[in-house]
Amino acid sequence: MTGLLTLDAVRFGYDPERPVLEDISFAVQHGEVVAVVGRNGAGKSTMLRLLNGLLRPDAGRLTIAGRDSADLKVSEIAAHIGTVFQAPEQQIFNATVRSEIGFGPAQQGLAPREQAARIDEAVARTGLEGVLDTHPLDLDAAMRRFVAVASVIACRPDLMLLDEAQRGLDATRRATLGGIIADWKASGRAIVLVCHDMDFVAAHADRVLGLAAGRLAVDAPVRDFFADAAATRAVSVEQPGIVALAQALGQPVALSASELVTGLAPRLKGGA
Repeated sequence: MTGLLTLDAVRFGYDPERPVLEDISFAVQHGEVVAVVGRNGAGKSTMLRLLNGLLRPDAGRLTIAGRDSADLKVSEIAAHIGTVFQAPEQQIFNATVRSEIGFGPAQQGLAPREQAARIDEAVARTGLEGVLDTHPLDLDAAMRRFVAVASVIACRPDLMLLDEAQRGLDATRRATLGGIIADWKASGRAIVLVCHDMDFVAAHADRVLGLAAGRLAVDAPVRDFFADAAATRAVSVEQPGIVALAQALGQPVALSASELVTGLAPRLKGGA
């Protein structure tokens, strides 16, 4: 396998005698959005920590931009991979939103003008213009999450890891996050998102990796995954509401309301 990120027969266990992940193999390509799904305890968050170098495989090989992660420091991995953790307060440590977003670009050694441009871009994408001088921990949980997202955007890594980044967001903020994902993909970068929200997966992912009991039970395009009831059962997730509605109406799998309406249009015109 080749790609921006590749795993080949990766195994990991906090206790070497009891692996959390075993025989995991897949690749992530530039311009791809990959969702990692499965029930609690399936190993999703552990996988993210393997991808960003906070954990290292017990066996197998993980490569990032063609280099074995075993040969890379965490700081070198961070040049390629940025992470938004499920609890953003665990990664936020600066006294203002502005300094939090600007920390990464400063560590990259960029010229002051480029650092400022990176901050401005990240702020514009995340809607944080009015809180730049606020302490991040004085913001609500949703805004703190966007501070973490902005700090990754400002560093421009090849791959962004999102751990339940959509959780707790209202419709407007979910749309903002969806736009960030679409822009990131359009720029040729990649996203891996751990997500329990299958409606969000259907709307934004290209491909699904399904974990069950620490093994990769499913690796399929998102449409194929949701069309296969056996695949969703295998990793203990439910079909999105829009998929279930389309099937109830006798339509092919639809991943959005507009797609379902388009599919129904011939029947509606014919009075069916």
